Amino acid sequence: MIRLATAADREAICALHLASWQDSYGGELPPAYLRDVLPDAMAKKWATRSFAAPEMTFVAEEEGRLVGFVCALTDRDPPLIDNLHVRPDQRGQGTGGALMSAVKDALAADGFDHAYLTVLESNSRALAFYLARGGRDEGTVDDFLVDQPVKARRIGFDLQTRAGMG
Repeated sequence: MIRLATAADREAICALHLASWQDSYGGELPPAYLRDVLPDAMAKKWATRSFAAPEMTFVAEEEGRLVGFVCALTDRDPPLIDNLHVRPDQRGQGTGGALMSAVKDALAADGFDHAYLTVLESNSRALAFYLARGGRDEGTVDDFLVDQPVKARRIGFDLQTRAGMG
């Protein structure tokens, strides 16, 4: 089930976000950071999220357990799809695609024509995922991952074209 997140989801979203980063970013961040610093950093990040405009967060649940989430920031045009994370043990089962569809549909319903996200160049699995769901590779961008410079790809989405979305 996909639904809008509420403040009651904060702790579960934070825990899932932490688990996803620890699983996915070992090649980009030092193990000590992932183990010792990241838990507090994630807690601080999610403590300030409002779960109301200009933030739009959807969660995916299975049997009452949070298995994924996506967040979009709508205080810019085009909006930024800021995070999409699925429990590492649940990847490849359609949850990420369902979350992408939900957030793109909601952004389109709010009148946005385009949205974008950035994905680390080193994360080929995520890059392939976004391109398979209608994303256009708009090129390399310099980005930061916890204050460390990284190379990322900007992926744009045409929200008014339904072909190839899913």
